[in-house]
Amino acid sequence: MMQMMQLGRVGLGVLVGAACGTVDGPPPPPIPPGTVVQEQFSARGVSFPYLLFEPHGWRADRPMPVLLLIHGSGGQGSFMLDLWKAFADTEGVILVAPTFQLGPDLESEVPWLFPALMDSVRARVHFDTTQVYVFGYSAGGYAAYDAATLASTTFTRAGVFAGIITPDYDWILGKAVRKTPIAIYIGDHDEFFTLDQTRRTRDVLQAAGFPVHYVELKDRDHNYAAVSTFVNRDAWAFWTRGPAADQAGGTGR
Repeated sequence: MMQMMQLGRVGLGVLVGAACGTVDGPPPPPIPPGTVVQEQFSARGVSFPYLLFEPHGWRADRPMPVLLLIHGSGGQGSFMLDLWKAFADTEGVILVAPTFQLGPDLESEVPWLFPALMDSVRARVHFDTTQVYVFGYSAGGYAAYDAATLASTTFTRAGVFAGIITPDYDWILGKAVRKTPIAIYIGDHDEFFTLDQTRRTRDVLQAAGFPVHYVELKDRDHNYAAVSTFVNRDAWAFWTRGPAADQAGGTGR
């Protein structure tokens, strides 16, 4: 299912804070609101860094939504965090942006790995467990679909830009404990995926009972950064509308 693609990267900008999570020893210091810190996750022999953003306005007694961001092949968590940080700060969303080695091994680990990662994050910064979202770009979209199906008891909403479910992975739909609403975006000039492939993904999800919001972006290609302002806001609007999600999907932009 996983196809490797080399994607462009952008810098994180100013990394305001840095911290490294540990299993033993004293707890890490609190995260100042509005800052990004570097953390490290390790479990079952899997270890990777991730960036954690706590927006202004966060309070321990008022849990906020949390969004797991999954970059494309050859990318980094900082790329995804850069594209969401301003919006998340305005809307009050905690961001988690790992840097993974994407591939089939990661996909097979999603059912336990992603929930374990979110549990680790929750020990660091309290979030609303009824608003746990995941968004994947390109090769990271495969893992986002896996999270929405194989870890559906953890993730309540999902989004994918330029990613599909290949026919050999249709079986994941039958493993979902709940039908996670999914927003799907694709440029009509995407270099890696055809509209037929993404429409097939939409159709199999809907046939399996998943609420789907589907958008084809006119005259756009595989470049997520170029359309991220629209995509992020549109996905957020879909996620926060509640259970009455689009079943018919749509096209446009």
